[in-house]
Amino acid sequence: MNWMDLLKSLIFWGPGAVLALAMIWALYKLADKHFGSFITAQQAQATALTAQASSMEGLKVSIQAFVAKDNGEHREMLVLLKYIAQHQQEMDDMRREHEEMKEQHAHSRESDEPKGKCEVMGCLER
Repeated sequence: MNWMDLLKSLIFWGPGAVLALAMIWALYKLADKHFGSFITAQQAQATALTAQASSMEGLKVSIQAFVAKDNGEHREMLVLLKYIAQHQQEMDDMRREHEEMKEQHAHSRESDEPKGKCEVMGCLER
């Protein structure tokens, strides 16, 4: 189509068509300008969300590794606490046995000591 045919068509349709064409052209330019930046912003937001999702995946792996390590350390501490409690109980038992042996030894020494004259003869010295 050449320019002359376009002008003949515009004259045929009248000034309303020219105004409608001008409005459509203006809307197209506005839409291209504003919606282009809107689409660019949406694309940037989608890129940011993708980056956030991938970092969250890394965070998930990191948290799982931390929890697994923490659980291992917790189990190790529980085993050590049980070991310490067991040996503490053994030490308490040994201390108790030692005290009993000391008491038995003290009683046996008292009964083995030679008795003085008064005890043998029944004196009432005091």
